[in-house]
Amino acid sequence: MSTLSFLGRPVVAGMALLTAAAILGGCSGSQSGVTPQTSTQVPQARSPIVPNKNCTSQGHIKVSPCSVTLTVSAPTATVTVKTNKHNSVSEQDNCGGASGIATVTQNPTDPSQYIVAAGATTGSCSATFTATNKHGKVKGTATLSITNSV
Repeated sequence: MSTLSFLGRPVVAGMALLTAAAILGGCSGSQSGVTPQTSTQVPQARSPIVPNKNCTSQGHIKVSPCSVTLTVSAPTATVTVKTNKHNSVSEQDNCGGASGIATVTQNPTDPSQYIVAAGATTGSCSATFTATNKHGKVKGTATLSITNSV
């Protein structure tokens, strides 16, 4: 056995140990000279929208998203109803109004949007949007699932 290879092993092992310690040291703690910043802003609530969960629509109408979950941090949601420009849209729900699970109202500034707001009761309900042509013939329906966990 040569003296060089005998002495080289501890040196290589020591270098590997120092490299590992330097890598791990870089992953923990804060960098020196950098002052941590704090924010006084309230974090944005996560969207209560759950995309494409059990969507049901038939014909010339679609509601997007088709499912919303209302929470304490996000007690309202906006959904968009799309249909043929010649159709009119009506909405009917089993959510129970202001004292119930939720309210669903048309946005006064954008008639293609509806605002869903949590009521006083937790639970689930649904809203059905119906597209009707100018002759009163139903051209399609779409269902919005609503869960209130406030």
